[in-house]
Amino acid sequence: MSQRALVIGAGGIGVASAWYLSHSGWEVTVIDSGDVCHGCSYGNACLITPSHSHPLPGPGVIGQSLRWMLQKDSPFYIQPRLDMGLLRWGLQFRRFCNTRSVHLGHKALMSLTRESLQLFLELQDQLDFFFEQNGLLQIYLTDRTFAEASYEQEILENESFSSRLLSKEETLNLEPALSTRIAGGLFIEGEAHAYSYGYVMSMARELEQRGVTFLTRRPVSRILATQNRVRGAILESPNETVQAEVVVLAAGSWTPQLAMPLGVNIPLQPAKGYSATIDAYAEGPRIPLMMPENKVIVTPLGNRLRFGGTLELAGFNRKLNRARYDTVVRKACSILRHPPELKNEEPWFGFRPITPDGLPIIDRTQNIDGLIIATGHGMLGFSQSAITGKLVSELANEEIPSVSLEPFQLNRF
Repeated sequence: MSQRALVIGAGGIGVASAWYLSHSGWEVTVIDSGDVCHGCSYGNACLITPSHSHPLPGPGVIGQSLRWMLQKDSPFYIQPRLDMGLLRWGLQFRRFCNTRSVHLGHKALMSLTRESLQLFLELQDQLDFFFEQNGLLQIYLTDRTFAEASYEQEILENESFSSRLLSKEETLNLEPALSTRIAGGLFIEGEAHAYSYGYVMSMARELEQRGVTFLTRRPVSRILATQNRVRGAILESPNETVQAEVVVLAAGSWTPQLAMPLGVNIPLQPAKGYSATIDAYAEGPRIPLMMPENKVIVTPLGNRLRFGGTLELAGFNRKLNRARYDTVVRKACSILRHPPELKNEEPWFGFRPITPDGLPIIDRTQNIDGLIIATGHGMLGFSQSAITGKLVSELANEEIPSVSLEPFQLNRF
Protein backbone atom coordinates (compact mmCIF):
# COMPACT_ATOMS: atom_id res chain seq x y z
CA MET A 1 0.00 0.00 0.00
CA SER A 2 1.40 3.42 -0.99
CA GLN A 3 1.87 6.14 1.59
CA ARG A 4 -0.71 8.89 1.78
CA ALA A 5 0.05 12.60 1.46
CA LEU A 6 -2.39 15.39 2.15
CA VAL A 7 -1.72 18.77 0.52
CA ILE A 8 -3.60 21.73 1.98
CA GLY A 9 -3.78 24.44 -0.66
CA ALA A 10 -4.67 24.11 -4.35
CA GLY A 11 -2.65 27.01 -5.72
CA GLY A 12 0.57 26.77 -7.71
CA ILE A 13 2.66 25.59 -4.75
CA GLY A 14 0.14 23.01 -3.54
CA VAL A 15 -0.68 21.54 -6.95
CA ALA A 16 3.02 21.35 -7.89
CA SER A 17 3.68 19.57 -4.57
CA ALA A 18 0.92 17.10 -5.42
CA TRP A 19 2.46 16.63 -8.88
CA TYR A 20 5.89 15.61 -7.65
CA LEU A 21 4.53 13.60 -4.72
CA SER A 22 2.25 11.65 -7.04
CA HIS A 23 5.06 11.00 -9.51
CA SER A 24 7.22 9.64 -6.70
CA GLY A 25 4.60 7.10 -5.67
CA TRP A 26 2.48 8.83 -3.02
CA GLU A 27 -1.30 8.56 -2.84
CA VAL A 28 -2.24 12.25 -2.78
CA THR A 29 -5.28 14.26 -1.71
CA VAL A 30 -5.44 18.02 -2.29
CA ILE A 31 -7.77 20.15 -0.17
CA ASP A 32 -8.71 23.81 -0.51
CA SER A 33 -11.33 26.05 1.06
CA GLY A 34 -12.02 27.44 -2.42
CA ASP A 35 -11.53 26.25 -5.98
CA VAL A 36 -8.31 25.13 -7.61
CA CYS A 37 -6.09 28.13 -8.44
CA HIS A 38 -8.45 30.71 -6.94
CA GLY A 39 -5.79 32.69 -5.03
CA CYS A 40 -2.53 34.37 -5.97
CA SER A 41 -1.80 31.76 -8.64
CA TYR A 42 -4.77 33.10 -10.59
CA GLY A 43 -3.98 36.76 -11.16
CA ASN A 44 -0.23 37.23 -10.68
CA ALA A 45 2.15 38.85 -13.19
CA CYS A 46 3.01 35.42 -14.68
CA LEU A 47 6.77 35.99 -14.87
CA ILE A 48 9.46 33.32 -14.45
CA THR A 49 12.48 35.58 -14.16
CA PRO A 50 15.50 34.41 -12.14
CA SER A 51 17.15 37.80 -12.66
CA HIS A 52 14.47 39.46 -10.51
CA SER A 53 14.55 37.16 -7.50
CA HIS A 54 15.01 39.89 -4.91
CA PRO A 55 13.89 39.82 -1.26
CA LEU A 56 11.57 42.61 -0.12
CA PRO A 57 13.66 44.02 2.78
CA GLY A 58 16.78 46.05 2.10
CA PRO A 59 18.72 49.17 3.09
CA GLY A 60 16.46 52.22 2.92
CA VAL A 61 13.27 50.23 2.42
CA ILE A 62 11.73 51.22 5.76
CA GLY A 63 12.31 54.93 5.19
CA GLN A 64 10.94 54.73 1.67
CA SER A 65 7.92 52.76 2.90
CA LEU A 66 7.13 55.43 5.50
CA ARG A 67 7.25 58.12 2.82
CA TRP A 68 5.03 56.03 0.56
CA MET A 69 2.43 55.72 3.33
CA LEU A 70 1.55 59.34 2.52
CA GLN A 71 0.72 58.35 -1.06
CA LYS A 72 -2.32 56.16 -1.58
CA ASP A 73 -1.17 55.26 -5.11
CA SER A 74 2.42 54.34 -4.16
CA PRO A 75 4.02 51.00 -5.22
CA PHE A 76 4.16 49.85 -1.57
CA TYR A 77 1.67 50.83 1.10
CA ILE A 78 1.13 49.88 4.75
CA GLN A 79 -2.34 50.60 6.04
CA PRO A 80 -1.97 52.17 9.52
CA ARG A 81 -3.70 49.97 12.07
CA LEU A 82 -3.29 48.51 15.56
CA ASP A 83 -2.10 44.97 14.82
CA MET A 84 0.38 43.25 17.14
CA GLY A 85 1.11 40.60 14.50
CA LEU A 86 2.08 43.28 12.01
CA LEU A 87 4.22 45.03 14.64
CA ARG A 88 6.12 41.83 15.46
CA TRP A 89 6.54 41.12 11.76
CA GLY A 90 7.81 44.66 11.19
CA LEU A 91 10.42 44.35 13.93
CA GLN A 92 11.67 41.12 12.37
CA PHE A 93 11.59 42.71 8.91
CA ARG A 94 13.87 45.47 10.18
CA ARG A 95 16.55 42.92 11.07
CA PHE A 96 16.91 41.97 7.40
CA CYS A 97 17.17 45.50 5.97
CA ASN A 98 20.92 45.32 5.50
CA THR A 99 23.28 44.66 2.62
CA ARG A 100 24.43 41.23 3.81
CA SER A 101 20.88 39.89 4.20
CA VAL A 102 19.90 41.26 0.79
CA HIS A 103 22.91 39.60 -0.86
CA LEU A 104 22.31 36.22 0.77
CA GLY A 105 18.57 36.41 0.20
CA HIS A 106 18.95 37.27 -3.47
CA LYS A 107 21.41 34.41 -3.98
CA ALA A 108 19.03 31.94 -2.33
CA LEU A 109 15.96 33.14 -4.24
CA MET A 110 17.84 33.17 -7.53
CA SER A 111 18.88 29.54 -7.06
CA LEU A 112 15.22 28.58 -6.56
CA THR A 113 13.92 30.47 -9.57
CA ARG A 114 16.68 29.22 -11.87
CA GLU A 115 15.91 25.62 -10.98
CA SER A 116 12.19 26.30 -11.32
CA LEU A 117 12.64 27.68 -14.84
CA GLN A 118 14.38 24.47 -15.89
CA LEU A 119 11.47 22.46 -14.51
CA PHE A 120 8.97 24.64 -16.39
CA LEU A 121 10.85 23.82 -19.58
CA GLU A 122 10.51 20.10 -18.79
CA LEU A 123 6.82 20.41 -17.87
CA GLN A 124 5.95 21.86 -21.28
CA ASP A 125 6.19 18.35 -22.72
CA GLN A 126 3.75 16.98 -20.13
CA LEU A 127 1.24 19.81 -19.76
CA ASP A 128 -0.77 22.10 -22.00
CA PHE A 129 -0.28 25.76 -21.04
CA PHE A 130 0.88 29.04 -22.56
CA PHE A 131 4.64 29.46 -22.10
CA GLU A 132 7.20 31.67 -23.84
CA GLN A 133 10.87 32.28 -23.23
CA ASN A 134 11.56 35.45 -25.14
CA GLY A 135 13.20 37.58 -22.47
CA LEU A 136 12.21 40.51 -20.27
CA LEU A 137 12.44 44.17 -21.24
CA GLN A 138 12.98 46.73 -18.49
CA ILE A 139 11.73 50.18 -19.41
CA TYR A 140 13.26 53.39 -18.07
CA LEU A 141 11.16 56.54 -18.14
CA THR A 142 13.80 59.22 -17.51
CA ASP A 143 17.38 59.86 -18.58
CA ARG A 144 18.45 59.73 -14.94
CA THR A 145 17.11 56.25 -14.29
CA PHE A 146 18.33 55.02 -17.67
CA ALA A 147 21.83 56.20 -16.77
CA GLU A 148 21.71 53.86 -13.76
CA ALA A 149 20.80 50.88 -15.94
CA SER A 150 24.45 50.25 -16.87
CA TYR A 151 25.18 49.49 -13.21
CA GLU A 152 22.30 46.99 -13.12
CA GLN A 153 23.55 45.40 -16.34
CA GLU A 154 26.97 44.92 -14.76
CA ILE A 155 25.38 43.12 -11.80
CA LEU A 156 23.39 40.89 -14.15
CA GLU A 157 26.49 39.99 -16.15
CA ASN A 158 28.30 39.07 -12.92
CA GLU A 159 25.39 36.73 -12.14
CA SER A 160 25.71 35.09 -15.59
CA PHE A 161 22.63 36.72 -17.10
CA SER A 162 22.95 37.81 -20.70
CA SER A 163 21.58 41.32 -21.22
CA ARG A 164 21.67 44.25 -23.63
CA LEU A 165 21.47 47.93 -22.78
CA LEU A 166 19.31 49.57 -25.45
CA SER A 167 19.01 53.18 -26.54
CA LYS A 168 15.58 54.70 -26.98
CA GLU A 169 15.60 53.87 -30.69
CA GLU A 170 16.85 50.31 -30.11
CA THR A 171 14.19 49.75 -27.45
CA LEU A 172 11.42 50.94 -29.78
CA ASN A 173 12.76 48.72 -32.57
CA LEU A 174 12.69 45.71 -30.26
CA GLU A 175 9.21 46.48 -28.93
CA PRO A 176 7.27 48.82 -31.28
CA ALA A 177 4.29 48.84 -28.89
CA LEU A 178 6.14 51.21 -26.55
CA SER A 179 5.51 54.92 -26.30
CA THR A 180 8.14 57.30 -27.68
CA ARG A 181 8.20 58.94 -24.23
CA ILE A 182 10.52 56.25 -22.85
CA ALA A 183 14.24 56.95 -22.32
CA GLY A 184 15.69 53.49 -22.99
CA GLY A 185 15.64 49.84 -21.99
CA LEU A 186 17.54 46.86 -20.66
CA PHE A 187 16.73 43.55 -22.33
CA ILE A 188 17.44 40.39 -20.27
CA GLU A 189 17.64 37.30 -22.42
CA GLY A 190 16.36 33.87 -21.46
CA GLU A 191 13.66 35.05 -19.04
CA ALA A 192 10.24 33.45 -19.40
CA HIS A 193 6.55 34.02 -18.76
CA ALA A 194 3.54 31.69 -18.72
CA TYR A 195 -0.18 31.78 -18.05
CA SER A 196 -0.25 30.78 -14.40
CA TYR A 197 -3.91 29.75 -14.32
CA GLY A 198 -3.52 27.56 -17.40
CA TYR A 199 -0.43 25.95 -15.91
CA VAL A 200 -2.06 25.07 -12.58
CA MET A 201 -5.31 23.86 -14.14
CA SER A 202 -3.50 21.70 -16.71
CA MET A 203 -1.45 20.14 -13.92
CA ALA A 204 -4.58 19.53 -11.83
CA ARG A 205 -6.35 17.81 -14.75
CA GLU A 206 -3.37 15.52 -15.30
CA LEU A 207 -3.23 14.73 -11.59
CA GLU A 208 -6.90 13.76 -11.51
CA GLN A 209 -6.23 11.33 -14.34
CA ARG A 210 -3.43 9.88 -12.22
CA GLY A 211 -5.88 9.28 -9.38
CA VAL A 212 -5.14 12.32 -7.21
CA THR A 213 -8.21 13.43 -5.25
CA PHE A 214 -9.18 17.12 -5.15
CA LEU A 215 -11.54 18.25 -2.40
CA THR A 216 -12.43 21.87 -3.15
CA ARG A 217 -14.54 24.31 -1.16
CA ARG A 218 -13.75 22.22 1.91
CA PRO A 219 -12.17 24.30 4.69
CA VAL A 220 -9.83 22.47 7.05
CA SER A 221 -11.02 22.59 10.64
CA ARG A 222 -7.72 21.39 12.07
CA ILE A 223 -4.71 19.22 11.36
CA LEU A 224 -4.65 15.95 13.26
CA ALA A 225 -1.50 15.13 15.20
CA THR A 226 -0.85 12.64 18.00
CA GLN A 227 2.40 11.68 19.68
CA ASN A 228 4.19 14.45 17.76
CA ARG A 229 3.22 13.06 14.38
CA VAL A 230 0.61 14.15 11.84
CA ARG A 231 -2.28 11.81 11.14
CA GLY A 232 -4.26 13.85 8.61
CA ALA A 233 -6.86 16.60 8.89
CA ILE A 234 -10.49 17.19 9.84
CA LEU A 235 -12.58 19.01 7.24
CA GLU A 236 -15.62 21.21 7.67
CA SER A 237 -18.99 21.14 5.86
CA PRO A 238 -19.51 18.25 6.27
CA ASN A 239 -17.24 17.00 9.01
CA GLU A 240 -14.81 14.48 7.55
CA THR A 241 -11.43 13.05 8.50
CA VAL A 242 -8.74 12.56 5.83
CA GLN A 243 -5.87 10.42 7.02
CA ALA A 244 -2.28 10.85 5.83
CA GLU A 245 1.29 10.08 6.82
CA VAL A 246 2.50 13.43 5.46
CA VAL A 247 0.66 16.77 5.49
CA VAL A 248 1.91 19.62 3.31
CA LEU A 249 0.81 23.07 4.42
CA ALA A 250 0.75 25.16 1.23
CA ALA A 251 -2.17 27.45 2.05
CA GLY A 252 -0.37 30.69 1.29
CA SER A 253 -1.24 33.56 3.64
CA TRP A 254 -3.64 31.31 5.59
CA THR A 255 -0.92 28.81 6.55
CA PRO A 256 -0.18 30.32 10.02
CA GLN A 257 -3.79 29.87 11.12
CA LEU A 258 -3.58 26.12 10.47
CA ALA A 259 -0.12 25.69 11.97
CA MET A 260 -0.61 27.68 15.20
CA PRO A 261 -2.76 25.07 17.05
CA LEU A 262 0.13 22.61 16.60
CA GLY A 263 2.56 25.03 18.24
CA VAL A 264 4.17 25.95 14.92
CA ASN A 265 4.70 29.70 14.55
CA ILE A 266 4.95 30.96 10.97
CA PRO A 267 5.68 34.69 10.67
CA LEU A 268 3.68 35.82 7.64
CA GLN A 269 1.80 38.91 6.56
CA PRO A 270 -0.73 38.92 3.72
CA ALA A 271 0.32 41.53 1.13
CA LYS A 272 -2.37 42.50 -1.34
CA GLY A 273 -1.25 42.62 -4.96
CA TYR A 274 -3.34 43.88 -7.88
CA SER A 275 -3.67 43.05 -11.55
CA ALA A 276 -5.91 43.90 -14.51
CA THR A 277 -6.37 41.46 -17.39
CA ILE A 278 -7.79 42.61 -20.73
CA ASP A 279 -8.12 41.34 -24.27
CA ALA A 280 -4.89 41.52 -26.24
CA TYR A 281 -4.91 43.88 -29.23
CA ALA A 282 -2.98 44.13 -32.49
CA GLU A 283 -0.74 47.01 -31.41
CA GLY A 284 -0.02 45.51 -27.98
CA PRO A 285 3.36 44.33 -26.67
CA ARG A 286 4.80 40.89 -27.40
CA ILE A 287 7.58 40.98 -24.78
CA PRO A 288 6.98 41.21 -21.00
CA LEU A 289 7.71 44.74 -19.79
CA MET A 290 8.87 45.84 -16.35
CA MET A 291 9.13 49.41 -15.08
CA PRO A 292 11.56 49.60 -12.14
CA GLU A 293 10.53 53.16 -11.27
CA ASN A 294 6.88 52.43 -10.51
CA LYS A 295 7.01 48.63 -10.03
CA VAL A 296 4.44 47.90 -12.75
CA ILE A 297 4.61 44.87 -15.08
CA VAL A 298 2.94 44.30 -18.44
CA THR A 299 2.67 40.64 -19.51
CA PRO A 300 1.32 39.38 -22.85
CA LEU A 301 -0.55 36.11 -22.37
CA GLY A 302 -1.63 35.00 -25.83
CA ASN A 303 -5.09 36.44 -26.40
CA ARG A 304 -5.00 38.34 -23.08
CA LEU A 305 -2.79 41.10 -21.66
CA ARG A 306 -2.09 41.59 -17.95
CA PHE A 307 -1.02 44.64 -15.96
CA GLY A 308 0.29 43.87 -12.48
CA GLY A 309 1.79 45.77 -9.59
CA THR A 310 1.63 47.35 -6.13
CA LEU A 311 1.97 45.77 -2.69
CA GLU A 312 -0.35 46.63 0.17
CA LEU A 313 -0.03 45.45 3.77
CA ALA A 314 -3.61 45.83 4.93
CA GLY A 315 -4.33 42.47 6.54
CA PHE A 316 -7.09 40.38 4.96
CA ASN A 317 -8.92 43.43 3.64
CA ARG A 318 -11.14 42.01 0.89
CA LYS A 319 -12.06 45.34 -0.66
CA LEU A 320 -10.46 46.34 -3.96
CA ASN A 321 -8.70 49.66 -3.43
CA ARG A 322 -9.84 51.44 -6.58
CA ALA A 323 -7.20 54.17 -6.40
CA ARG A 324 -4.35 51.67 -6.23
CA TYR A 325 -5.86 49.45 -8.92
CA ASP A 326 -6.44 52.38 -11.27
CA THR A 327 -2.85 53.51 -10.71
CA VAL A 328 -1.54 50.16 -11.94
CA VAL A 329 -3.67 50.35 -15.08
CA ARG A 330 -2.81 54.00 -15.74
CA LYS A 331 0.94 53.54 -15.36
CA ALA A 332 0.92 50.43 -17.54
CA CYS A 333 -1.02 52.17 -20.30
CA SER A 334 1.22 55.24 -20.10
CA ILE A 335 4.20 53.42 -21.64
CA LEU A 336 2.23 52.02 -24.60
CA ARG A 337 2.15 53.83 -27.95
CA HIS A 338 -1.48 52.84 -28.49
CA PRO A 339 -3.21 52.51 -25.10
CA PRO A 340 -5.78 49.69 -25.12
CA GLU A 341 -9.55 50.04 -24.84
CA LEU A 342 -9.59 47.71 -21.79
CA LYS A 343 -11.92 45.23 -23.44
CA ASN A 344 -13.23 42.48 -21.12
CA GLU A 345 -11.34 44.03 -18.22
CA GLU A 346 -10.94 41.71 -15.22
CA PRO A 347 -9.89 43.45 -11.99
CA TRP A 348 -8.16 41.20 -9.45
CA PHE A 349 -6.33 41.23 -6.14
CA GLY A 350 -4.77 38.47 -4.06
CA PHE A 351 -2.99 38.04 -0.73
CA ARG A 352 0.69 37.24 -1.22
CA PRO A 353 2.33 35.56 1.80
CA ILE A 354 5.34 37.66 2.87
CA THR A 355 7.92 36.54 5.44
CA PRO A 356 10.07 39.09 7.34
CA ASP A 357 13.17 38.28 5.26
CA GLY A 358 11.33 37.90 1.94
CA LEU A 359 12.31 34.23 1.54
CA PRO A 360 9.87 31.30 1.49
CA ILE A 361 9.63 28.60 4.11
CA ILE A 362 10.24 25.12 2.69
CA ASP A 363 10.92 22.80 5.58
CA ARG A 364 9.86 19.91 7.79
CA THR A 365 8.72 21.04 11.22
CA GLN A 366 10.91 19.96 14.12
CA ASN A 367 8.19 19.24 16.68
CA ILE A 368 5.62 17.51 14.42
CA ASP A 369 6.91 14.63 12.33
CA GLY A 370 5.40 14.43 8.85
CA LEU A 371 4.37 18.09 8.66
CA ILE A 372 5.94 20.03 5.76
CA ILE A 373 5.61 23.80 5.34
CA ALA A 374 5.71 25.35 1.86
CA THR A 375 4.67 29.00 1.93
CA GLY A 376 5.93 32.58 2.11
CA HIS A 377 6.96 32.98 -1.52
CA GLY A 378 5.65 36.55 -1.72
CA MET A 379 5.64 37.80 -5.32
CA LEU A 380 7.53 34.71 -6.56
CA GLY A 381 5.02 31.96 -5.79
CA PHE A 382 4.22 31.12 -9.40
CA SER A 383 7.85 31.53 -10.50
CA GLN A 384 9.09 29.13 -7.82
CA SER A 385 6.13 26.74 -7.74
CA ALA A 386 7.71 23.95 -9.77
CA ILE A 387 10.92 23.71 -7.77
CA THR A 388 9.04 24.08 -4.49
CA GLY A 389 6.81 21.15 -5.43
CA LYS A 390 9.87 19.04 -6.23
CA LEU A 391 11.56 20.03 -2.95
CA VAL A 392 8.42 19.09 -0.99
CA SER A 393 8.50 15.64 -2.58
CA GLU A 394 12.18 15.29 -1.74
CA LEU A 395 11.48 16.25 1.88
CA ALA A 396 8.65 13.72 2.09
CA ASN A 397 10.89 11.01 0.63
CA GLU A 398 13.88 12.06 2.77
CA GLU A 399 16.00 12.60 -0.33
CA ILE A 400 18.87 15.02 -0.89
CA PRO A 401 17.21 18.28 -1.98
CA SER A 402 17.77 19.65 -5.48
CA VAL A 403 18.53 23.07 -3.92
CA SER A 404 20.04 23.77 -0.50
CA LEU A 405 17.16 24.30 1.93
CA GLU A 406 19.21 25.98 4.64
CA PRO A 407 18.06 29.53 3.70
CA PHE A 408 14.42 28.42 3.78
CA GLN A 409 14.31 26.67 7.16
CA LEU A 410 11.58 27.70 9.58
CA ASN A 411 13.92 28.00 12.56
CA ARG A 412 15.77 30.95 10.99
CA PHE A 413 13.29 33.35 12.60
